[in-house]
Amino acid sequence: MTNRTKDQQAAFDKLSKLKVGALFMDMGTGKTKTALDLMASKAHKCDYMLWICPCSIKHEIEAERTKWHPELTIDIVGVESIGQSDRIYMETRKKMEGKRCFAVVDESLKIKNITAKRTKRTLALGQLAEYKLILNGTPMSKNIMDIWAQMEFLSPKILCMSYREFKNCYTTYWTKGKLAGVVNGQVNVEHLISKIRPYIFDAELDIEPQKQYHTPDYYHMGMFEQMEYEEIKEQAFNEWMESGEEDMDVKGLFARLQAFYTQVENKAERLQQMIDEIDGKVVVFVKYLKSIPDGKLKIVGSMSQKEREETLRWFERGRDKELYITYGCGSFGLNLQFVKNVIFAEHNFDYATRIQAEARVYRIGQTEDVNYYELRCDCGMEDMILKNIWKKEDLLSEVRTEIERKGVEKWLSTI
Repeated sequence: MTNRTKDQQAAFDKLSKLKVGALFMDMGTGKTKTALDLMASKAHKCDYMLWICPCSIKHEIEAERTKWHPELTIDIVGVESIGQSDRIYMETRKKMEGKRCFAVVDESLKIKNITAKRTKRTLALGQLAEYKLILNGTPMSKNIMDIWAQMEFLSPKILCMSYREFKNCYTTYWTKGKLAGVVNGQVNVEHLISKIRPYIFDAELDIEPQKQYHTPDYYHMGMFEQMEYEEIKEQAFNEWMESGEEDMDVKGLFARLQAFYTQVENKAERLQQMIDEIDGKVVVFVKYLKSIPDGKLKIVGSMSQKEREETLRWFERGRDKELYITYGCGSFGLNLQFVKNVIFAEHNFDYATRIQAEARVYRIGQTEDVNYYELRCDCGMEDMILKNIWKKEDLLSEVRTEIERKGVEKWLSTI
Protein backbone atom coordinates (compact mmCIF):
# COMPACT_ATOMS: atom_id res chain seq x y z
CA MET A 1 0.00 0.00 0.00
CA THR A 2 1.67 3.24 -1.17
CA ASN A 3 -0.84 5.86 -0.03
CA ARG A 4 1.90 8.05 1.47
CA THR A 5 2.33 11.76 2.09
CA LYS A 6 5.33 13.57 0.63
CA ASP A 7 7.31 13.21 3.87
CA GLN A 8 6.34 9.57 4.30
CA GLN A 9 7.49 8.81 0.78
CA ALA A 10 10.77 10.67 1.32
CA ALA A 11 11.36 8.73 4.54
CA PHE A 12 10.56 5.43 2.84
CA ASP A 13 12.86 6.19 -0.10
CA LYS A 14 15.77 6.97 2.23
CA LEU A 15 15.45 4.26 4.86
CA SER A 16 14.31 1.41 2.60
CA LYS A 17 17.88 1.34 1.29
CA LEU A 18 19.29 0.78 4.80
CA LYS A 19 19.15 -2.00 7.35
CA VAL A 20 18.81 0.46 10.25
CA GLY A 21 17.30 3.91 10.57
CA ALA A 22 15.59 6.51 12.71
CA LEU A 23 12.27 8.18 12.00
CA PHE A 24 12.43 11.41 13.99
CA MET A 25 9.14 12.69 12.65
CA ASP A 26 6.84 15.09 14.46
CA MET A 27 3.83 13.52 16.11
CA GLY A 28 1.01 13.38 13.61
CA THR A 29 3.17 13.00 10.49
CA GLY A 30 2.41 9.29 10.16
CA LYS A 31 5.67 7.70 11.29
CA THR A 32 3.82 4.54 12.34
CA LYS A 33 2.52 3.98 8.81
CA THR A 34 5.97 4.71 7.39
CA ALA A 35 7.54 2.17 9.72
CA LEU A 36 4.93 -0.42 8.76
CA ASP A 37 5.61 0.24 5.07
CA LEU A 38 9.33 -0.28 5.68
CA MET A 39 8.65 -3.53 7.52
CA ALA A 40 6.43 -4.73 4.68
CA SER A 41 9.18 -3.99 2.18
CA LYS A 42 11.53 -6.30 4.10
CA ALA A 43 8.96 -8.96 5.03
CA HIS A 44 10.33 -11.45 2.50
CA LYS A 45 13.72 -11.24 4.22
CA CYS A 46 12.47 -11.68 7.80
CA ASP A 47 11.22 -14.57 9.91
CA TYR A 48 10.18 -12.51 12.94
CA MET A 49 9.03 -8.93 13.47
CA LEU A 50 9.08 -7.19 16.86
CA TRP A 51 7.55 -3.81 17.77
CA ILE A 52 8.58 -2.44 21.18
CA CYS A 53 6.48 0.46 22.44
CA PRO A 54 4.91 1.90 25.60
CA CYS A 55 2.20 -0.45 26.86
CA SER A 56 -0.34 2.36 26.58
CA ILE A 57 -0.14 2.43 22.76
CA LYS A 58 0.00 -1.31 21.97
CA HIS A 59 -3.64 -1.31 20.86
CA GLU A 60 -3.01 1.77 18.72
CA ILE A 61 -0.12 0.05 16.91
CA GLU A 62 -2.21 -3.07 16.34
CA ALA A 63 -5.01 -0.92 14.90
CA GLU A 64 -2.54 0.75 12.51
CA ARG A 65 -1.14 -2.63 11.46
CA THR A 66 -4.64 -3.92 10.75
CA LYS A 67 -5.46 -0.78 8.78
CA TRP A 68 -2.33 -0.53 6.62
CA HIS A 69 -0.69 -3.98 6.54
CA PRO A 70 -2.97 -6.75 7.79
CA GLU A 71 -0.71 -9.26 6.04
CA LEU A 72 2.11 -8.61 8.50
CA THR A 73 2.55 -10.67 11.66
CA ILE A 74 4.13 -8.43 14.30
CA ASP A 75 4.82 -9.24 17.93
CA ILE A 76 3.94 -6.03 19.83
CA VAL A 77 5.57 -5.89 23.27
CA GLY A 78 5.51 -3.16 25.90
CA VAL A 79 8.86 -1.60 26.73
CA GLU A 80 7.82 -1.57 30.38
CA SER A 81 7.17 -5.32 30.19
CA ILE A 82 10.63 -5.95 28.81
CA GLY A 83 12.12 -4.09 31.75
CA GLN A 84 9.91 -5.53 34.47
CA SER A 85 9.19 -9.10 33.39
CA ASP A 86 11.99 -11.64 33.13
CA ARG A 87 9.55 -14.05 31.49
CA ILE A 88 8.51 -11.67 28.70
CA TYR A 89 12.09 -10.63 28.05
CA MET A 90 13.34 -14.22 27.83
CA GLU A 91 10.39 -15.32 25.67
CA THR A 92 11.11 -12.45 23.28
CA ARG A 93 14.80 -13.39 23.11
CA LYS A 94 13.94 -17.01 22.30
CA LYS A 95 11.61 -15.91 19.50
CA MET A 96 14.45 -13.90 17.96
CA GLU A 97 17.35 -16.30 18.35
CA GLY A 98 18.38 -17.99 15.13
CA LYS A 99 15.91 -15.97 13.04
CA ARG A 100 16.13 -13.07 10.62
CA CYS A 101 14.53 -10.31 12.68
CA PHE A 102 13.15 -6.81 12.17
CA ALA A 103 12.91 -4.83 15.44
CA VAL A 104 11.25 -1.46 15.98
CA VAL A 105 11.51 0.69 19.10
CA ASP A 106 8.63 3.17 19.17
CA GLU A 107 8.91 6.26 21.40
CA SER A 108 12.62 5.52 21.51
CA LEU A 109 13.29 8.15 24.18
CA LYS A 110 11.97 5.48 26.55
CA ILE A 111 15.40 3.83 26.29
CA LYS A 112 17.55 6.93 26.85
CA ASN A 113 18.48 5.97 30.43
CA ILE A 114 21.44 3.60 30.10
CA THR A 115 21.17 2.41 33.70
CA ALA A 116 17.54 1.28 33.32
CA LYS A 117 16.87 -2.44 32.91
CA ARG A 118 14.50 -1.73 30.00
CA THR A 119 17.33 0.01 28.13
CA LYS A 120 19.88 -2.73 28.75
CA ARG A 121 17.45 -5.42 27.67
CA THR A 122 16.26 -3.52 24.60
CA LEU A 123 19.86 -3.01 23.49
CA ALA A 124 20.45 -6.74 23.96
CA LEU A 125 17.41 -7.56 21.83
CA GLY A 126 18.66 -5.15 19.21
CA GLN A 127 21.82 -7.21 18.83
CA LEU A 128 19.64 -10.12 17.64
CA ALA A 129 17.97 -8.12 14.85
CA GLU A 130 19.30 -7.51 11.36
CA TYR A 131 16.82 -4.75 10.50
CA LYS A 132 16.07 -2.04 13.05
CA LEU A 133 14.10 1.19 13.32
CA ILE A 134 13.64 3.73 16.09
CA LEU A 135 10.68 6.10 16.09
CA ASN A 136 10.21 9.32 18.01
CA GLY A 137 8.98 12.86 17.52
CA THR A 138 12.28 14.30 18.71
CA PRO A 139 15.65 12.66 19.45
CA MET A 140 16.07 14.56 22.73
CA SER A 141 13.98 15.57 25.72
CA LYS A 142 16.72 16.92 28.01
CA ASN A 143 20.17 17.00 26.42
CA ILE A 144 22.38 15.45 23.79
CA MET A 145 23.11 12.41 25.97
CA ASP A 146 19.62 11.14 25.08
CA ILE A 147 20.99 10.18 21.66
CA TRP A 148 23.59 7.59 22.65
CA ALA A 149 21.36 4.64 23.57
CA GLN A 150 19.10 5.19 20.57
CA MET A 151 22.02 5.05 18.14
CA GLU A 152 23.55 2.14 20.06
CA PHE A 153 20.33 0.16 19.53
CA LEU A 154 20.52 0.74 15.77
CA SER A 155 24.20 -0.18 15.56
CA PRO A 156 27.32 0.36 17.70
CA LYS A 157 29.11 1.08 14.43
CA ILE A 158 27.26 4.39 13.97
CA LEU A 159 28.97 6.19 16.89
CA CYS A 160 31.82 3.73 17.55
CA MET A 161 32.17 4.96 21.12
CA SER A 162 31.10 4.07 24.62
CA TYR A 163 28.67 6.17 26.65
CA ARG A 164 31.58 7.71 28.55
CA GLU A 165 33.47 8.49 25.35
CA PHE A 166 30.32 10.02 23.88
CA LYS A 167 29.87 12.22 26.94
CA ASN A 168 33.49 13.39 26.83
CA CYS A 169 33.32 14.11 23.11
CA TYR A 170 30.02 15.97 22.86
CA THR A 171 29.28 17.55 26.25
CA THR A 172 30.75 19.63 28.99
CA TYR A 173 29.89 18.75 32.58
CA TRP A 174 30.65 19.62 36.16
CA THR A 175 33.75 17.83 37.44
CA LYS A 176 33.66 18.84 41.12
CA GLY A 177 31.23 19.28 43.96
CA LYS A 178 27.67 18.07 44.31
CA LEU A 179 26.99 18.46 40.57
CA ALA A 180 29.95 16.34 39.45
CA GLY A 181 29.01 14.53 36.26
CA VAL A 182 25.94 16.66 35.48
CA VAL A 183 25.93 17.91 31.87
CA ASN A 184 25.99 21.69 31.54
CA GLY A 185 26.65 22.16 27.82
CA GLN A 186 27.25 20.50 24.47
CA VAL A 187 30.13 20.71 21.97
CA ASN A 188 31.12 19.26 18.59
CA VAL A 189 27.48 19.05 17.58
CA GLU A 190 28.19 19.31 13.86
CA HIS A 191 30.53 16.34 14.14
CA LEU A 192 27.83 14.30 15.85
CA ILE A 193 25.25 15.26 13.22
CA SER A 194 27.60 14.17 10.46
CA LYS A 195 27.82 10.72 12.08
CA ILE A 196 24.10 10.12 12.53
CA ARG A 197 22.63 12.03 9.57
CA PRO A 198 22.90 9.13 7.06
CA TYR A 199 20.61 7.00 9.24
CA ILE A 200 17.99 9.59 10.15
CA PHE A 201 14.88 10.96 8.51
CA ASP A 202 13.70 14.09 10.29
CA ALA A 203 10.40 15.69 9.28
CA GLU A 204 8.33 18.47 10.73
CA LEU A 205 4.57 18.37 10.67
CA ASP A 206 3.46 20.51 7.75
CA ILE A 207 -0.31 20.89 7.65
CA GLU A 208 -2.40 23.91 6.78
CA PRO A 209 -3.92 24.54 10.25
CA GLN A 210 -1.70 26.55 12.59
CA LYS A 211 -0.89 26.37 16.29
CA GLN A 212 -2.13 29.27 18.39
CA TYR A 213 -0.52 29.66 21.82
CA HIS A 214 -2.59 31.90 24.08
CA THR A 215 -1.35 34.03 26.94
CA PRO A 216 -1.33 31.92 30.13
CA ASP A 217 -4.07 32.38 32.70
CA TYR A 218 -3.17 32.36 36.38
CA TYR A 219 -4.89 31.23 39.53
CA HIS A 220 -3.81 32.13 43.03
CA MET A 221 -3.73 30.75 46.53
CA GLY A 222 -5.87 32.40 49.17
CA MET A 223 -4.31 33.82 52.33
CA PHE A 224 -4.77 30.66 54.41
CA GLU A 225 -3.72 28.44 51.48
CA GLN A 226 -0.56 30.53 51.10
CA MET A 227 0.17 30.06 54.79
CA GLU A 228 -0.22 26.31 54.46
CA TYR A 229 2.02 26.32 51.37
CA GLU A 230 4.75 28.09 53.37
CA GLU A 231 4.29 25.59 56.19
CA ILE A 232 5.01 22.73 53.78
CA LYS A 233 8.27 24.39 52.79
CA GLU A 234 9.21 25.10 56.41
CA GLN A 235 8.44 21.52 57.41
CA ALA A 236 10.61 20.19 54.55
CA PHE A 237 13.46 22.47 55.62
CA ASN A 238 13.22 21.36 59.25
CA GLU A 239 13.09 17.68 58.27
CA TRP A 240 16.18 18.15 56.16
CA MET A 241 18.06 19.91 58.97
CA GLU A 242 17.14 17.16 61.42
CA SER A 243 18.09 14.38 59.01
CA GLY A 244 21.72 15.44 58.73
CA GLU A 245 21.64 14.61 55.01
CA GLU A 246 23.87 16.66 52.74
CA ASP A 247 21.17 17.25 50.10
CA MET A 248 17.52 18.10 50.56
CA ASP A 249 14.93 15.81 48.96
CA VAL A 250 13.96 18.38 46.34
CA LYS A 251 11.96 15.93 44.23
CA GLY A 252 9.83 14.96 47.22
CA LEU A 253 9.30 18.60 48.15
CA PHE A 254 8.18 19.47 44.62
CA ALA A 255 5.69 16.61 44.66
CA ARG A 256 4.20 17.80 47.96
CA LEU A 257 3.99 21.44 46.89
CA GLN A 258 2.49 20.73 43.48
CA ALA A 259 -0.04 18.27 44.89
CA PHE A 260 -1.13 21.05 47.26
CA TYR A 261 -1.35 24.12 45.03
CA THR A 262 -3.08 22.33 42.15
CA GLN A 263 -6.05 21.69 44.46
CA VAL A 264 -6.64 25.22 45.75
CA GLU A 265 -10.13 26.66 45.44
CA ASN A 266 -9.35 29.39 42.89
CA LYS A 267 -7.79 26.87 40.47
CA ALA A 268 -11.03 24.94 39.88
CA GLU A 269 -12.98 28.19 39.50
CA ARG A 270 -10.58 29.70 36.98
CA LEU A 271 -10.37 26.47 34.98
CA GLN A 272 -14.14 26.28 34.61
CA GLN A 273 -14.20 29.93 33.52
CA MET A 274 -11.64 29.16 30.82
CA ILE A 275 -13.66 26.20 29.57
CA ASP A 276 -16.84 28.27 29.47
CA GLU A 277 -15.13 31.06 27.51
CA ILE A 278 -13.70 28.74 24.83
CA ASP A 279 -15.69 28.07 21.67
CA GLY A 280 -15.98 24.34 20.99
CA LYS A 281 -14.88 21.14 22.66
CA VAL A 282 -11.87 21.20 24.97
CA VAL A 283 -9.29 18.60 26.01
CA VAL A 284 -7.95 19.32 29.50
CA PHE A 285 -4.62 17.76 30.49
CA VAL A 286 -4.05 17.22 34.22
CA LYS A 287 -1.42 15.49 36.30
CA TYR A 288 -3.55 14.38 39.24
CA LEU A 289 -6.67 12.21 39.23
CA LYS A 290 -8.16 14.29 42.03
CA SER A 291 -8.12 17.31 39.70
CA ILE A 292 -10.87 15.75 37.56
CA PRO A 293 -14.33 16.92 38.72
CA ASP A 294 -16.91 14.27 39.54
CA GLY A 295 -19.11 13.30 36.62
CA LYS A 296 -16.83 14.67 33.89
CA LEU A 297 -15.68 12.63 30.90
CA LYS A 298 -12.17 11.36 31.44
CA ILE A 299 -9.46 9.07 30.15
CA VAL A 300 -7.17 7.77 32.90
CA GLY A 301 -4.67 4.97 33.34
CA SER A 302 -7.03 2.54 35.03
CA MET A 303 -9.35 2.41 32.00
CA SER A 304 -9.16 -0.42 29.47
CA GLN A 305 -8.51 0.27 25.80
CA LYS A 306 -12.17 -0.46 25.04
CA GLU A 307 -13.32 2.02 27.69
CA ARG A 308 -11.00 4.70 26.28
CA GLU A 309 -12.27 4.17 22.74
CA GLU A 310 -15.90 4.33 23.91
CA THR A 311 -15.17 7.54 25.82
CA LEU A 312 -13.58 9.12 22.75
CA ARG A 313 -16.55 8.19 20.55
CA TRP A 314 -18.96 9.62 23.12
CA PHE A 315 -16.92 12.83 23.39
CA GLU A 316 -16.75 13.25 19.62
CA ARG A 317 -20.45 12.69 19.03
CA GLY A 318 -22.06 13.79 22.29
CA ARG A 319 -22.77 17.10 23.98
CA ASP A 320 -20.01 17.01 26.60
CA LYS A 321 -17.79 20.04 26.12
CA GLU A 322 -14.66 18.92 27.96
CA LEU A 323 -12.63 15.74 28.26
CA TYR A 324 -10.08 15.36 31.05
CA ILE A 325 -6.96 13.31 30.31
CA THR A 326 -4.03 12.47 32.56
CA TYR A 327 -0.56 12.82 31.08
CA GLY A 328 0.32 9.25 31.97
CA CYS A 329 -2.08 7.75 29.45
CA GLY A 330 -3.10 10.69 27.26
CA SER A 331 0.20 11.99 25.96
CA PHE A 332 0.77 8.86 23.84
CA GLY A 333 -1.36 7.05 21.32
CA LEU A 334 -4.59 9.05 21.28
CA ASN A 335 -5.86 10.68 18.09
CA LEU A 336 -8.00 13.74 18.80
CA GLN A 337 -8.04 15.57 15.47
CA PHE A 338 -11.72 16.43 15.94
CA VAL A 339 -10.79 18.79 18.82
CA LYS A 340 -9.24 22.22 18.30
CA ASN A 341 -8.81 23.42 21.91
CA VAL A 342 -6.39 22.15 24.56
CA ILE A 343 -5.90 23.40 28.12
CA PHE A 344 -2.81 22.41 30.08
CA ALA A 345 -4.30 22.81 33.54
CA GLU A 346 -1.34 21.18 35.32
CA HIS A 347 2.25 20.59 34.32
CA ASN A 348 4.79 17.83 34.72
CA PHE A 349 8.55 18.16 34.38
CA ASP A 350 9.19 16.53 31.00
CA TYR A 351 9.42 18.36 27.67
CA ALA A 352 8.79 15.24 25.56
CA THR A 353 5.55 14.46 27.40
CA ARG A 354 4.30 18.00 26.83
CA ILE A 355 5.06 17.86 23.09
CA GLN A 356 3.40 14.45 22.84
CA ALA A 357 0.30 15.85 24.52
CA GLU A 358 0.15 18.75 22.06
CA ALA A 359 0.37 16.30 19.18
CA ARG A 360 -2.76 14.40 20.18
CA VAL A 361 -4.71 17.23 18.50
CA TYR A 362 -2.28 18.79 16.02
CA ARG A 363 -1.69 16.00 13.52
CA ILE A 364 -2.58 14.91 10.00
CA GLY A 365 -6.36 15.01 9.71
CA GLN A 366 -6.74 18.24 11.70
CA THR A 367 -8.72 20.78 9.67
CA GLU A 368 -8.81 23.79 12.00
CA ASP A 369 -6.28 25.97 13.79
CA VAL A 370 -5.44 24.49 17.19
CA ASN A 371 -5.60 26.63 20.33
CA TYR A 372 -3.32 25.87 23.27
CA TYR A 373 -4.16 27.40 26.64
CA GLU A 374 -2.22 27.21 29.89
CA LEU A 375 -3.45 27.56 33.45
CA ARG A 376 -0.68 28.29 35.93
CA CYS A 377 -0.42 28.93 39.63
CA ASP A 378 1.15 32.30 40.44
CA CYS A 379 3.99 30.80 42.46
CA GLY A 380 7.69 30.57 41.78
CA MET A 381 7.70 26.81 41.53
CA GLU A 382 5.25 26.81 38.65
CA ASP A 383 7.32 29.34 36.72
CA MET A 384 10.41 27.21 37.32
CA ILE A 385 8.71 24.09 35.94
CA LEU A 386 7.53 25.82 32.75
CA LYS A 387 10.88 27.50 32.16
CA ASN A 388 12.75 24.22 32.36
CA ILE A 389 10.25 22.39 30.15
CA TRP A 390 10.80 24.79 27.28
CA LYS A 391 14.55 24.98 27.82
CA LYS A 392 14.59 21.14 27.76
CA GLU A 393 16.69 21.21 30.90
CA ASP A 394 16.83 18.83 33.83
CA LEU A 395 14.80 20.58 36.50
CA LEU A 396 16.51 18.88 39.43
CA SER A 397 19.98 19.69 38.11
CA GLU A 398 18.96 23.32 37.67
CA VAL A 399 17.59 23.40 41.20
CA ARG A 400 20.77 21.95 42.66
CA THR A 401 22.75 24.67 40.91
CA GLU A 402 20.46 27.35 42.35
CA ILE A 403 20.67 25.88 45.86
CA GLU A 404 24.45 25.82 45.69
CA ARG A 405 24.46 29.45 44.56
CA LYS A 406 21.83 30.85 46.95
CA GLY A 407 21.63 28.42 49.86
CA VAL A 408 18.56 26.35 50.78
CA GLU A 409 16.67 28.98 52.79
CA LYS A 410 16.97 31.72 50.18
CA TRP A 411 16.11 29.30 47.37
CA LEU A 412 12.97 28.13 49.22
CA SER A 413 11.74 31.72 49.35
CA THR A 414 11.74 31.85 45.53
CA ILE A 415 9.35 28.93 45.06
